[in-house]
Amino acid sequence: MSTVDKQTANAAQPTHPAATPQVELHDVLLTIADGYATLRLGRADEAMVTLTESRIDQIEVAIGKLATIANLRGVTVTGPGPGMFCAGADVNLIRDITVAKDGEDAAIRGRSVFAKLQDLKVPVAAAIEGPCLGGGFELALFCDVRIASNAKATQIGLPEVKLGIVPGFGGTQNLTRLVGLPKALELILNGKLMRGKQALRARIIDRLVPATKLLVAAREEIDKLNQKQQKSKARKLRGMAWWLSHTPLRAIAVRAANKALNKGPARFYPAPKRALQCCVDALRLQPKDGFAQEAKALGDMIVTKVSKGLVHLFFLTERQKRLGKHKDAKNLNRAVVIGGGVMGAGIASQFATKGMPTRLCDVALKPLAAAKERLQKGLDKLLKRRRIQPHEATATQDRLAVSTSPGHLRDTDLWIEAVVENLSVKQKIMSDAIAHGLPDDAIIATNTSSLSVTAMQEQVAHPERVVGIHFFNPPEKMPLVEVIRGKHTSDSVVATACRLALRLGKFPIVVEDSAGFLVNRCLSPYINEAARMLLEGTSPEAIDSAMLDFGMPMGPCRLLDEVGFDVADKVSDVMQQAFPDRMQPCELFAAMVEANALGQKTNGGIYGKDGKGEGPGRSVVEKLRKQRGTPARPASRSELLHRLIYPLVDEAYRCLEEGLVKDEQDLDLGLVMGIGFPPFTGGITRFAENEGMGTIVSKLDELGRSLDARFNPCDGLRRRSLNG
Repeated sequence: MSTVDKQTANAAQPTHPAATPQVELHDVLLTIADGYATLRLGRADEAMVTLTESRIDQIEVAIGKLATIANLRGVTVTGPGPGMFCAGADVNLIRDITVAKDGEDAAIRGRSVFAKLQDLKVPVAAAIEGPCLGGGFELALFCDVRIASNAKATQIGLPEVKLGIVPGFGGTQNLTRLVGLPKALELILNGKLMRGKQALRARIIDRLVPATKLLVAAREEIDKLNQKQQKSKARKLRGMAWWLSHTPLRAIAVRAANKALNKGPARFYPAPKRALQCCVDALRLQPKDGFAQEAKALGDMIVTKVSKGLVHLFFLTERQKRLGKHKDAKNLNRAVVIGGGVMGAGIASQFATKGMPTRLCDVALKPLAAAKERLQKGLDKLLKRRRIQPHEATATQDRLAVSTSPGHLRDTDLWIEAVVENLSVKQKIMSDAIAHGLPDDAIIATNTSSLSVTAMQEQVAHPERVVGIHFFNPPEKMPLVEVIRGKHTSDSVVATACRLALRLGKFPIVVEDSAGFLVNRCLSPYINEAARMLLEGTSPEAIDSAMLDFGMPMGPCRLLDEVGFDVADKVSDVMQQAFPDRMQPCELFAAMVEANALGQKTNGGIYGKDGKGEGPGRSVVEKLRKQRGTPARPASRSELLHRLIYPLVDEAYRCLEEGLVKDEQDLDLGLVMGIGFPPFTGGITRFAENEGMGTIVSKLDELGRSLDARFNPCDGLRRRSLNG
């Protein structure tokens, strides 16, 4: 701080000491020069600025100081440095609140402090660069004008529903009044984040400027308001935004939102429904009453099991971001992907999209052309949404080269295969790559979903560089990557693979080498049991409906169609060899392969090719039912839950007991991100705790006695039920 700033700050001591708490400003910085004040919301040494109780107290003190300064012309609220504004409330505070009244009080406290910006008699400008999320955005909404940097790091939004809560510091009220009900609902109910240009089009910010001009532009906007003798800009809703907010037509927007919130996975989450009501309150209640209802909604939501579960998963994703920081981990710069099928093409596209020059190789030209077309379709979607510029799309396409030959490999630092699930085939192409000049320090990776990484290492010089990097289908969308540690894989290679996954925007979990690894191993009893119940007489629609009502993203019968019965057949064979006592594959898989009713990759499976109606596999099911010679017996909803979900829980704990993953947190994150285990539960171990370990063990014992020993629970689950 300059001498002038220090003198001004000293002169700005409140004339009424009782008006604000006596708090030292160590987490915010207030400077004043030439009649302009700058309030920086954090310290330059912080990795990310969040709103703690202490910081909110200091913001209040700073505003109190500003209120006493004579000849103040304006205030700029900004972050402590480039790419930094405020990422919202400290999630630890959300986690630790267990009483609704405490949550309500926290909302009232934060909003009342931010509202004091409006009480200042001079214009207040928010100068935004970097994350402006949650409480940070709510603070900006209390400013008189908002200017944002066009830097890629700038993101603006209210993602609170992703933590099971509602915006509680005035967000539902101020945003709805600013942009109207339809746009506010689009942003708040989905937790949607906007880049600078999107925010400008939505009229959430008033101006978008280069990063170097951010603070200058903020002062310009303050001067414009002063010249007009205005504190804030006059804003009016126009067009349909006005009609759908301030007339009876509002009911149309409310009905549409309610319809979306009452179907699919959205119906399991109470926060968006409550946020909807808060947004409507912004238009029908006086501001003080609307703010009060919003604060109460935050208090009610913050103590729900859904919120606690989602917050638990948030911390797990943050924990995974620390992977890849091993001192010997490398940044990978150039990749070769072998296999141009669905998985190989998707992986190669991900590499190219994230800036890595990549060569995709396949023996046939057709899949290579399809891969380039697939990448272009993805880029076209981003262009349509204005998420990238045309030159960025062209550069991404240029980074993906396709060839029927691997060519020179001397500059390659990542070689990964995604070919057919056949151990000998994978071993051969690895040997061929080494013979064709793959450097000794290049990582050799496999995208296998079930085969032994250790077995592949046995044929490779420097086996410590062989690692499993298992993407899920489709790679562009699925957030999980299993990093498989073979017997010889080095720590640095594991860390490098984790760093790569994080670069791609994925969440890595480290899994020891075992048949099916974590996700497919846990999934195997689930889909096997679904197939058995199908043959016993339960309709696929009933099976899938029960699992959708449980919270899974799709039912197991539809999942089999998506994955392909040929893949399910191969994986089930691998699992049978590894665990013959409890993973005997259902005969449906082989029968569907024989009938070429593989699912969506052919002309349909259980369902039609487009996923609708009955597929050719229904006749296969009927044939197998008749061969059984027993009366059809549809299962009840409770039986479906017990036979499908409880064995999945048991298998997860078997993986933990065998050391496949490090801890329960890996189970939770892996199965939520890998198979879509309902996020609102907080993960499979939290579900088990809430369901009751004793309840699960008792039911599995009963199923073991009445149906088959495959249901018998593992010792680890039984021990936990006794300890609980």
